[in-house]
Amino acid sequence: MSSRRSTKKIGRLIRLARMNTGLTQKDLAAKLGVRSGSYVGMLESGLCKGVGVGRLREIASHLDVHGVDCYRWMAAAGHLPTSLMTALMRSPERWDEVSDLLAQAPRSRRRMARSA
Repeated sequence: MSSRRSTKKIGRLIRLARMNTGLTQKDLAAKLGVRSGSYVGMLESGLCKGVGVGRLREIASHLDVHGVDCYRWMAAAGHLPTSLMTALMRSPERWDEVSDLLAQAPRSRRRMARSA
């Protein structure tokens, strides 16, 4: 999936979840510790380059998105390959473990790049 398509897809999912919880963009922005709703608006419209795993988990938590829906969000954002998504759907008890590994992956890559 192209990064542009993934940002639009995750943006739509965030918007839908936000609206289902009755929060405004400004409400969600405040929960995320950003000054205005424009950041949330950019996320929802797919204008952000991408949403990192940690931020995605934070947004999902504030919007009461859990379990299988979190898998879908991670896949939509381009963080889960289809084969891993399928495996997680069969073993939902492993979600936290995989989610933690995904959150650590960028840091590990940066460390490896510095040592090379």
